[in-house]
Amino acid sequence: MEPSRDGALVDLVDRILAKGVILHADLVITVSGIPLIGVNLKAAIAGITTMVDYGMMEAWDEKIRRYVLADSEEEAPLSENEKIILKTFGSHYYRGASLSGVWRQGYLYLTNKRLFLFRKKPAKILFEIALDRIKGIDIDKKKYLEEKEETILLLLENGQSDSDVALLRTEEMRALKRRIDEIIKNKKSVDSCKSYIPFIGTPFLSASIS
Repeated sequence: MEPSRDGALVDLVDRILAKGVILHADLVITVSGIPLIGVNLKAAIAGITTMVDYGMMEAWDEKIRRYVLADSEEEAPLSENEKIILKTFGSHYYRGASLSGVWRQGYLYLTNKRLFLFRKKPAKILFEIALDRIKGIDIDKKKYLEEKEETILLLLENGQSDSDVALLRTEEMRALKRRIDEIIKNKKSVDSCKSYIPFIGTPFLSASIS
């Protein structure tokens, strides 16, 4: 069975978006055998996430970040008795039905009940997880070209007793990690206390009846 052209096109687009391609060509225009114009072409084509990961289009990325910060004065909706512990600009790596995942940006909120990413325009919660579903947190460090990149790895518990990993980025990674580590530690302490409840009361006395 021969592969279809549609499948090959999808693979090519997926490759360009996820990995990128580099074009390098030299072009010489001649008239009557005499070289008149020389053109040296160098181009990088990739998905915007890949471009930013490799340190390209940083000015554009920074402009978008400043726009979101300036245009997000409204606070995210909170539930009753919910208090903000930490608020910072951040992003979440979302991979849905599209060919390649994308980093969706907004404000990252850590409250006493949940961790979520909120975008104002249009208003939407892009990522949300209850604190009791967070099993662990770590910071992954990678190097792309000359730039060092850090990503938060959030270990989550799903409904099938397995674990998933959420990827987050923020300028306050260590502050967020420290807060979540404290929450996980306190939760473990509470759980251990619940599992050990000593009996307090009158000892059971047995008597024989003659």
